Amino acid sequence: MGHLFRAELRKVGATPVTWWLLVSTVAVGVLGTIAPLIAADGESTDLLSDHRIREALHGAAGGAILVLVAGVIGMAGEWRFGQASQVFLSTPRRSRVVGVKTVVYLGLGALYGLVAALAATATAWGWYRARGLALPLERSAVWLTLIGCVAVAALFGVIGVAVGAIVRRPVPALVGALTWTVLVEPALFAAAPSVFRWLPGVASLSLRRQPAEHLLPVGSACAVLLGLVTVALVVGVRQVERDDVTG
Repeated sequence: MGHLFRAELRKVGATPVTWWLLVSTVAVGVLGTIAPLIAADGESTDLLSDHRIREALHGAAGGAILVLVAGVIGMAGEWRFGQASQVFLSTPRRSRVVGVKTVVYLGLGALYGLVAALAATATAWGWYRARGLALPLERSAVWLTLIGCVAVAALFGVIGVAVGAIVRRPVPALVGALTWTVLVEPALFAAAPSVFRWLPGVASLSLRRQPAEHLLPVGSACAVLLGLVTVALVVGVRQVERDDVTG
């Protein structure tokens, strides 16, 4: 499978959208950190409390949604750009292609998550410094939040691959994934938190240590996300294996 990994890595590296999304991750990391800090500035709250620190590092979650986009494009783009027949007929087992993409986008998600975490941390550090405070980098509230954001980004990269394999059309896959993640899940969770906290996007909030009520315990949230990733990949592989890529 070495040649498949090398080919996929070259393809990802040569795709401009990969790098544009990575740059956007930095922007989202910065803006997502500044927004809650500006809001907290107008309140008489302790900026050094764990609650405020987790809010301040919210921008570190920016890598997840953007690598979801990258994963969908990386998988569904094979059909969109007419490369599916070449890619899937070059190996006797199509599941290997999906497996390679899964590993590559898992790593790419971790990279996006790390970049977003660094951008958020640097922004928060500068903001605190400008106000005569020191961001307590040694505190668990900082590291658990950042590690959770990187882990979620890695998993969302895999979810993107799975969604792309299931739908196999980039535009509907992207619209559906983003609408569900950004609009539908938050609305459902707001309407009935105890019921819809099991949704994957909401579960990711717990893994990222976001200061919100009614979230699942971290262990349960991790199980939900891993279960979703597994099921989605199984369905995606079955769809790819059944697809007529010669047409």
